Amino acid sequence: MSLQRRALLAAPLILGAAHANAQEGALRIVVPAPPGAFNDGLARLLADRLPVLLGQPVVVDNRAGAGGMIGTREVVQARPDGRTIGIANTATMAINPHLFPAAGYDPLRDLTPIAGCAEIMIVLVASPRLRVTTVAELVAAARARPGALNYASAGIGGSTHLAFELLKLRAGIDLTHVPYRGAAPVATALLAREIDVAFEGVPLLLPHIEAGTMTPLAVSGAARHPSLPNVPTMREAGITDYEMTIWFGLVAPNGVPDAARGRIEAETLRLLADPAFAGRIAQQGATVRARDGASFGAFLRAEHAKFGEVVRTANIRAE
Repeated sequence: MSLQRRALLAAPLILGAAHANAQEGALRIVVPAPPGAFNDGLARLLADRLPVLLGQPVVVDNRAGAGGMIGTREVVQARPDGRTIGIANTATMAINPHLFPAAGYDPLRDLTPIAGCAEIMIVLVASPRLRVTTVAELVAAARARPGALNYASAGIGGSTHLAFELLKLRAGIDLTHVPYRGAAPVATALLAREIDVAFEGVPLLLPHIEAGTMTPLAVSGAARHPSLPNVPTMREAGITDYEMTIWFGLVAPNGVPDAARGRIEAETLRLLADPAFAGRIAQQGATVRARDGASFGAFLRAEHAKFGEVVRTANIRAE
């Protein structure tokens, strides 16, 4: 048999072996949520671009359930070889460990920060029935009638619940919590004037704000939201020690080699600096908030401490 024919016959075997080896060396991004959630969207945007930058395949592995704790435990228990990372968020890293003693992981001990990626800002809105147009007016009304005003959240222990408990703590006011099952019923209750105030994502409430059926009081982040340039931040509105966003980043199992972690960190930050990539994140209702591993780690520790204080002070118990 000629050398050329031998080479042609062997080519499919070589390519198949190369493909198998590539899949074995793939980077797995564990998403602690089902397809369709923003965590999943972020992971798929990364999986679309990182293979070229890293020179290896990237696969998305959805492990939903238990408020994100199942997927987070999957990352904690993975081999720390640089081939498994996970999407971290406010709930899985800063809230759930305080609400669920049996969460099965310590986010500060068991996970290594890689990079902060994005955040979703929430907006504080009031029902027209309340007749307030500023945070100062809301605080004054709440102080005048402690416990008489109510607020809605998308569920006990969720981000919007904690956002209000943080406001109560920082402003020294008392509001009554009315939990709903999800964000959409909160918007419906506001429109029906069943509740006084709510925190929810800007994309959900923006049409109602523009229609004048809800009054925006402040946004929760460190800077104003591009879709609401005339709405102040909570800090600008007088609650100086307040910042609350639903944030997302990348983490790895503790013990991951520095070289592997650093490589993923560098290429992720490179992507986040790309205006086209940032635009795709904006299309999903979020904004880029890039942090390197060190600053993301410091941020995680601060968020973990902040929400630990809120959960303890408000005596919040998980459903």
